[in-house]
Amino acid sequence: MFIFYFLPAVGWGLMPVIAALTKAKPINQLIGTAIMAFVFSLLFFLVTKPPFDWSIMLFPFLSGCFWAIGQYFQFYAFQLLPVSEAMPISNGTQLIGTTLIAALCFKEWTSIQAFIIGISGIVVIILGIICTSYKEQTQRPMSFEKQKRAITWLLVSSAALTIYVILPRLRQTPAAAVIFPQSLGMVSMVFILSIKEKKQLVIRDISTNLFTGLAWSSANLSLFSLMPIMGVAKSFTFSQLSVLISIAGGLLFFNVKKTPKEKGRILFGALLMLMGIFLIGSIKR
Repeated sequence: MFIFYFLPAVGWGLMPVIAALTKAKPINQLIGTAIMAFVFSLLFFLVTKPPFDWSIMLFPFLSGCFWAIGQYFQFYAFQLLPVSEAMPISNGTQLIGTTLIAALCFKEWTSIQAFIIGISGIVVIILGIICTSYKEQTQRPMSFEKQKRAITWLLVSSAALTIYVILPRLRQTPAAAVIFPQSLGMVSMVFILSIKEKKQLVIRDISTNLFTGLAWSSANLSLFSLMPIMGVAKSFTFSQLSVLISIAGGLLFFNVKKTPKEKGRILFGALLMLMGIFLIGSIKR
């Protein structure tokens, strides 16, 4: 069971690496991911036959719409920043938003002690993320405008992806009932986004990103299955270990050069993140 806690991190850690390996345009990455998510959720729906009620479809559907918007901008940010640099920013901002909303709105932290431990854990994780994204100025720095655009896209992406995580929990919708209507929202929004980029569509690139969708789908299902057990704050925090997998994948597959100092910072950052997750994991619901 303990290993199951880390499935979202594995899926979401591999997802941007697989997407970057395809070298496809963002819209093709998005369509491929959404198609596989829809197929995966449909099969899951037919096999599990969860109780279906039209009244609970709205929030999961909107969740899928916000996911599409968030992922669209994240894929665009990957065009400007390497995965190993973009993911720490994305994960850190999502972590702050999702965890604090869960703690305040869903009352998952019910004591002063829980808040102190939780906030301390978040701070330690963010420090770890900052360490993992440390970069020495050994090469020509990115232009300010390009960097500003990438960070803006990542912030918009993080806001939308935070809403995607939170919405289904507003109605305490069971995971089995979330997945299918959520995928309908994803496909609907992706269709709208693809209209203005129809000249960019390439069938081959879309098909290769079905594997991106498979990684995402496994992470998504396991996250929403864990939420009723662990709570939003704790389950989402565990999922942010994905940044370590993304960094490792970026270094392994994209030949990103790191100095000894940068490698040391990555190792130290990983230890800080594990410490922060341990702190938040120790909070009793």
